[in-house]
Amino acid sequence: MMTVPLVETEKCSFSENSTENLQRQEHSQDEKETLIPILHEQHTAKYEFLPTSRVLTLERKSNVKRTLVFITVFIFMEISKQLSTFGLSKSYQNQFPLPSTVILALVEGLKLLAVLIWGQVSNNDISKARPSFKFSIPAACYFLTNLLYLFVLKLTSPPMWMVLIQSRTLYTALAYRVVFSREVTCVQMIGCILVVISIPLARLSDFNSGHNSVSLTVILLSQTCATLSTVACIAVELLLKNDGRGFQEQQMWLYSWGVFFAMIAVALQNEPTEILYGLQDVVLQNHLIFSLLCVTVFSTAIGGLCVPFIVKNLDSIVKDYTAAMNNIILAVLTATLFPQDFSLSIVYAISLVVLLSGIYL
Repeated sequence: MMTVPLVETEKCSFSENSTENLQRQEHSQDEKETLIPILHEQHTAKYEFLPTSRVLTLERKSNVKRTLVFITVFIFMEISKQLSTFGLSKSYQNQFPLPSTVILALVEGLKLLAVLIWGQVSNNDISKARPSFKFSIPAACYFLTNLLYLFVLKLTSPPMWMVLIQSRTLYTALAYRVVFSREVTCVQMIGCILVVISIPLARLSDFNSGHNSVSLTVILLSQTCATLSTVACIAVELLLKNDGRGFQEQQMWLYSWGVFFAMIAVALQNEPTEILYGLQDVVLQNHLIFSLLCVTVFSTAIGGLCVPFIVKNLDSIVKDYTAAMNNIILAVLTATLFPQDFSLSIVYAISLVVLLSGIYL
């Protein structure tokens, strides 16, 4: 009779221990379920500033057909930009009615405004965008190339300039091959060499026509621009294809830095009275100059907005190819509208054939 209570006590004790163990397991499971989201948030916060791709890539993410709309718009806007900017440089005493830095500030501001409006329309909360200093590198390069371009239009014509800066195709191909170990075939290298050969041919055509607008200074400036353009395009391509941010946020930071550099240049190089005089007494009083300024700013901004789409979906070389192909139309229109500054010749036609042959290869 004494063993019965003892057995019952052991059973009760075992039952209590089992219940307690089950409660502990349930509590432990609850803690795990609560802890997992916290750890996930901490893990995400820890790596949110790193690119989503561990290995840098420059592979194409689309094809030419999908990007054909942007390529077409880019070619049309590029031709409009070249002609209107060249006309604007000749419209007021052979100089721009506004300082070059102000024109660039207007262009960058318009691009940034377009991206911000795009973000609002698509319901993307840009206020949560993470700061990015990486986009300052291509933005600075783009700003310098645009500034040099506006300066050099006082010395040469757009068709000549477009031939001279096509050496950037060679620089880009070399960067792909040497820095990123991307395959560049012998045929493509021959094409790049033909692109470079077109430069002295263009200079010879300019010399024969009697304009003499391709001086040593212009050649040096063109190669500086070609180098800066190569650095900017490859940097943008790397960031667009490897940075963890959304495309709109990437665009926003690129153009925000562009506005930043342009405003610094405006503050350092120009007096407020000079800017006000150019606006009130020149631009607003002359309808032709005002129209040319509007076309210049809008075409440059829209063409600039198309570039990241082309580079992101294809690559920088495709962008250079499209810019070179429009030189045929640009040469004909420039010779028609500005015959005193540029004229077609057999040597220039040969340089274009060599250039396009290099592009085709």
